[in-house]
Amino acid sequence: MPKSPSPPAFETGLNGVESEFVRFFVNLATALGMPRSVGEIFGFLFSADSPTAFDEVVARLGISKGSASQGLRFLTQIGAVSQVYMPRDRRTFYEAETRMRQLFSNALRESVRPHLEGNSRLVASIESRIDEEAETLGSEAAEHFRARAASLRGWNEKALQLLPLLDKLFSLPAPFLPFQLNETGSSEETGP
Repeated sequence: MPKSPSPPAFETGLNGVESEFVRFFVNLATALGMPRSVGEIFGFLFSADSPTAFDEVVARLGISKGSASQGLRFLTQIGAVSQVYMPRDRRTFYEAETRMRQLFSNALRESVRPHLEGNSRLVASIESRIDEEAETLGSEAAEHFRARAASLRGWNEKALQLLPLLDKLFSLPAPFLPFQLNETGSSEETGP
């Protein structure tokens, strides 16, 4: 019985430049409350010069298949990563979205908006619970909680109103700066 070809051997670990990309996105992911592995995966794919196979992601980052699978599923769901077809290769390949406009728009649509819409239901649940327990709480405490719930509702509604504006903002070209920073970090005037 002929042997099936073995998958290509990958080097393990990252080179110095790849490590810096990964570190950047790990910092960003943790700041946004996402798992470290999501930042590692996106950073590695972002730095890659070609679509990368699942097994290479696992080997190069030294993460479990479960973490890689879960992270890639999440990143694919929010549009930060897409699956790429590679002719004559049955493995699954991934590529990072590198256009900030597209990445931000996808994240707003797939992740932020559903959370904010879910928050509306949570605030309604809080308000309902306050009404149910108003007698037990007492009028002063009930009014305090109603005021806090109203603040939450206002914050959430304002955030939902900002989403289209943020989406539009990221579609604009970067502004032209009338100065450039020199090597010391101070500004220099440009032009005549």
